[in-house]
Amino acid sequence: MKIKSWLSVVVLWASPLACGGLMDSGFGATPGGVQDMGLARELVENGTVPAAACFSVEGMFSEHELGLEGEACETTLCLRGGLGLAPDLDGREMAWFQVGLSSSIDIEEFTRPPLTVVACVDVSGSMGWSYVGDEGPDPSPAALTHRLLGALAAELGEGDRLAIVTYGSDVATPLALTPGTEQDQIRRVIDNLGANGSTNMEAGLIRAFEIAAGAGGEGHVRVMLFTDVQPNVGATTASEFEGMVAEAAEQNVGLTVFGMGLGLGQEVLDAMVHLRGGNAFSLFEYDDVAELISDDWPWLACPIAHELKVLMTLPEGFKLGQAYGFPGDHDLREAGMEVASVFLSKRRGAMLLRVEPENAEALSELSLTGRIDFEDLAGQAHQTQLTAAADGISVDARGHGYSQAAVARTVSLALMVDGMRRAAERYAANRSEAVDLMKQVVNRLASDLGATGDEALEIELRFARDLLGLMEEGAPQGNLYPA
Repeated sequence: MKIKSWLSVVVLWASPLACGGLMDSGFGATPGGVQDMGLARELVENGTVPAAACFSVEGMFSEHELGLEGEACETTLCLRGGLGLAPDLDGREMAWFQVGLSSSIDIEEFTRPPLTVVACVDVSGSMGWSYVGDEGPDPSPAALTHRLLGALAAELGEGDRLAIVTYGSDVATPLALTPGTEQDQIRRVIDNLGANGSTNMEAGLIRAFEIAAGAGGEGHVRVMLFTDVQPNVGATTASEFEGMVAEAAEQNVGLTVFGMGLGLGQEVLDAMVHLRGGNAFSLFEYDDVAELISDDWPWLACPIAHELKVLMTLPEGFKLGQAYGFPGDHDLREAGMEVASVFLSKRRGAMLLRVEPENAEALSELSLTGRIDFEDLAGQAHQTQLTAAADGISVDARGHGYSQAAVARTVSLALMVDGMRRAAERYAANRSEAVDLMKQVVNRLASDLGATGDEALEIELRFARDLLGLMEEGAPQGNLYPA
């Protein structure tokens, strides 16, 4: 999560990309799902090539400020469109349609709704509960859980409630729903948590969702799962947990997963949090706890829209090629991409669509229309029309042209992560192909940085070069379920 610390110095609450247009003075907004690239970054830093599942475009987007300029917005969720003309990694000329997300909610006047939290805590042996209290540089997942749960509990107060469910070989409820003002009682329970055998995550989540569904009261209800995501008893597959979370979402229970340590089961985590009300964060060091509280609390518990769908109208001779930043899998043939939930954020987020021409010469005359449908928290339907046209976009000597600087950044990041993921997929079977693909990624990032001077790309170029170096050396590839 170090990337977020660096970026927060650069972006603060305002967009560094604004240059004359109107930006919102309120919050940003980001799609749910995975909210960082922490696991991939940490594995590379530790000399390991990450598995392909570790590379998440929506996670990368959530770490960056990608706000678009436009007319002043007065709605809770603000949507804007932008267009880019630029080649992909293979040099094919493409168009890129960005949907920018922000909110008109006033930062100074925002009050978090009452919150009911059911903390579902992994106390299995793989978490390392015997190391709680160890202040060394490499905390165990349990030590991180202990600190983060304590920090989040301390943020609760009047009108809030907290319950704690633990799971290992057995499931227990050491804290029934308790007012957030009962801090001494809550602290005692957290400090008494300890190890309990194997990892029956299914049983723990069943208990947590039952408590959450029956909680009643006002405000938001959310299960927060603290785990290294290594289930080995009961349900263990991504699809099994996806079904559980979907059923809870139908009862308006959201899920936040805090993934702890380098043993994260990324595929299971991804499956749980791309659904309605879901998001996920990864933590590896004690500093990550303070950073998460500073950067992401309480926005991680504050969805502002659900069931967002982007429907594109494409001219004849064009087709959708790929979607970036949309959690989950999508069928491009429907020409409609969905985001289950949108949350408040300190950063203005984005989704991106690659539009492929049958004839590259037609790009200069391209005009796109996008309709975005979504529901607010009251279930009321909203609709926004976005248009973007290539007319007026100036293309440079590299064949790049963008309606706004943010689109250039978004395209660079999408191609970077997509290229890294494809390289990781090939690495075990054909190291040479993986290295060649990573060289393309590095060269593209270096070219984009040189052309734009975008400081946000500097740290990503170092990240890409580090991964390329590991692949050239033949470094081991990360095992998401280490022995």
